[in-house]
Amino acid sequence: MTDEAFESLLAEARAEARRVCFPPPEPNGEPELALLTQHAEFGESAH
Repeated sequence: MTDEAFESLLAEARAEARRVCFPPPEPNGEPELALLTQHAEFGESAH
């Protein structure tokens, strides 16, 4: 495997990892991650 092919494969793997770990935000309303973060920072009364 050439260095160029390896770098291309690595870039593809990084892109796949981002899609799996950080899915796109929900179109209707606040993403669940933001809601959980808000709860963790300010408590249940924040929302």
